[in-house]
Amino acid sequence: MELYKQIALWNRAAVTIIDIRHYVQKIDDERHAYRLPSSGFLFAARGKAVIKLDDTEYRIQSFHVLHGPKGIKLSIHSIEDVLEYYLILYKAEYPQPPRSTVRLLQECGNMHQQQYGFFPSDPIKLRNTAELMVRNWQQPSELERFRAKSLFIEFVYVLLQQLQHTGIKPIRPDPVTQAIMYIHENYADPITTESLAELLDCTPRHLSRLFRKSEIGLSPLDYVIQYRMNKAKELLIHTAASVQEIADNVGYQDGFYFGRMFKKYMGLSPIRYREKERMKLEGPNMTFDMSQYSIVAGSLHRYIDSDNHIQSNNGRNFKMYKTMHKTTAVMLMLGLTLLMGACSGATGTPSSSNSPVPSNAISESGSPAAETGQPATTRTITHDLGQTEVTLNPQRVVVLEQGFTQLAAALQVKPVGVADDNKPDRLPQDTLPLIEGYTSVGTRSEPNLEVIRTLKPDLIIADSSRHTAIYKELAAIAPTIVFKNDTASYEETLAATSAIGEALGKEKETDALIKDHMEKISTLKQKINSEQKVLIIAPQEEDGNLFQVRTSSSFHPSFLVAAGANYALVDEKETNQKMTTEQLLNLDPDVLIILINEETSSVIEAQKDNPLWQQLKAAQNSSVHEVSLSAWSRQRSIPAVGNIMEEAAEILQ
Repeated sequence: MELYKQIALWNRAAVTIIDIRHYVQKIDDERHAYRLPSSGFLFAARGKAVIKLDDTEYRIQSFHVLHGPKGIKLSIHSIEDVLEYYLILYKAEYPQPPRSTVRLLQECGNMHQQQYGFFPSDPIKLRNTAELMVRNWQQPSELERFRAKSLFIEFVYVLLQQLQHTGIKPIRPDPVTQAIMYIHENYADPITTESLAELLDCTPRHLSRLFRKSEIGLSPLDYVIQYRMNKAKELLIHTAASVQEIADNVGYQDGFYFGRMFKKYMGLSPIRYREKERMKLEGPNMTFDMSQYSIVAGSLHRYIDSDNHIQSNNGRNFKMYKTMHKTTAVMLMLGLTLLMGACSGATGTPSSSNSPVPSNAISESGSPAAETGQPATTRTITHDLGQTEVTLNPQRVVVLEQGFTQLAAALQVKPVGVADDNKPDRLPQDTLPLIEGYTSVGTRSEPNLEVIRTLKPDLIIADSSRHTAIYKELAAIAPTIVFKNDTASYEETLAATSAIGEALGKEKETDALIKDHMEKISTLKQKINSEQKVLIIAPQEEDGNLFQVRTSSSFHPSFLVAAGANYALVDEKETNQKMTTEQLLNLDPDVLIILINEETSSVIEAQKDNPLWQQLKAAQNSSVHEVSLSAWSRQRSIPAVGNIMEEAAEILQ
């Protein structure tokens, strides 16, 4: 461990105390595993025990210090007589870190996200500090809590001071291993990539990349589904639970949706799978306990012989129902047959289910239904994946892309569900008040279909760039229309705006919106200097020397081209290209627009000592402009570009 670098990182961290706790546990006390909600120190004041951080075992005794990162599972075993310890939970952040801090984090790793344990050389000092911390933390006064925070800094100071004389090897927990452990323990609960990433203190994108690079080779969500399906297979083969009961037990509220998912992954419906696998288990002698055709009377019963009871599986309880007697089933079917025959014979006409559907029964604008005098109740919307019948005035709309959410808000349509990435603050501030009260349906990349189903939508608006793979699942829930947004050009977005406005029953409002937009475009054209070459770039997340360069095919550059700008990178196939500073110099734009998000420090400041950067025309002419990534990249809609027109005019004049 390069301790001097870790000390430098502690110096630059913004530290918040989450909680400080004091525990005394006896040998016979009930103990539970605990997943740390933040980074934390465990300081053993007295006693001996075995403590596990995930699968790493520490045999601790008095004055042992352990450190664990957020999301790690802490469990205590084998206490000898009594164990007294302090648990100090904290959060250390680096808001808008300078490049030097980013480099430090990349070089030596973030010590707050590592696990380690050691015996300090002066434990009495640590114990006294820990006692004072608890005492002050338990006081209601803000001043006393501030004192607790200052004592925590002193606690860390003493640790770092003593660590200089102690050789320890910190362990960086593997997020994939941690995530898998969590999935195995909580597969019946709602799990998303975002919730896993939040638990493990990393980004969803980073976690997904680690999963795909590991031996698993799947996304986190696909692994969750696979694990649930394997559990469902066990229950189908070895229990008499209904499909709905099994669905409940493996994390699906809707048995129908679970059945469709099971068939998608296993190639058979749950019932058909159960029949097939039980036939294999029965074998040639047909001795399977639950078979009605066994040649040997079953003497062993897997469950209590009653009409219904509770069966436990891996700690989860669900009802089991006894199979209906064959005679009863036959009598019931006979009764239903007679009843249906009587109903059919009463009218003397064939059953309506066998009658051909008349061609004029379709109800849509301009359809034969109109000829019958019946008012149309649906309309046909053409979208990227075909045509869909939607109700004339949908009331319960679910929107799965931010640009479409902005459009709905501008047309005064309140969606019942929005894919907000579980971060509503990322939605435009002028949009949020207009859609207040919506239900989050998860992320744009992996929307939660179960939540969407519970909202009972009458229209779903999805992004063909993200949701083509789940289109059938979405369409099974409600009429779904799909348009490009994530990879759409300005022209494609303009066309989609008209179609979505029609689907929402807001044709007049959409026409007015587009007309107003076109007038603003005409005004903007008069202000833009078309002789200057302009380029939009974003710093690469993992490497300060690389940039994501937007091409003329992506939304905001194509909007600028429509407004009369001279864009420096023309590419009709790709929306982004990765480039180094040297490659940027080959393009050498007159105006450079840099996309900066909330967590990115200034690129202009970071590149001031880069000689290649200083050779750029834009840098030499002070025509490098840092703009909001949210407004200039994430928000892809006609209302959104209206919000940046004034800034665009100032930059490109």
